[in-house]
Amino acid sequence: MKLICRELYMNKIIHAMGTPDIKVITGVRRSGKSKLLEAFSDYIKNISTANIIFVNFNLPEYESLLSYKALYEFIHSQYKENAHNFVFIDEVQMCAGFEKKRSMGYMPRKKIRYLYHRIKCFFY
Repeated sequence: MKLICRELYMNKIIHAMGTPDIKVITGVRRSGKSKLLEAFSDYIKNISTANIIFVNFNLPEYESLLSYKALYEFIHSQYKENAHNFVFIDEVQMCAGFEKKRSMGYMPRKKIRYLYHRIKCFFY
C-alpha cells in the first residue's frame, strides 16, 4: 500500500505541538488517521529528549489497558521526568471510560498535551 504524504496535516500538527489545547483528528474510516499519527511519531523521534509512549487498542497486547484506570497507570509508569513525553493512543474510544477526567485530565500537564483522534490520541 502506498503511503500518501499529508504535508498540510503534518504541518498543522507540528505547529500545534506546544499548545495545551486538546486536538482532535477526525475523519471517515480508513482515511489515514493512524498513518498520520505514525508519520508524526516518526517526526517526534528526531527530538533527542522525546519519550514516546504508544498504545494501539487494535493490537491484542494492549487488551489489559482497556479500562481507563489501567491506561492511566500504564502511561504514568512509562512517563519520564525531564523528558518530552509523547503519548500516542490509537482507537482510544475502545478504552472504557477514557473520557473521564480521572483517566486523562489530571495527568501531569508540564510536558503533556492531548490530541484525541477518532480516536487517535497524542499527548505532548
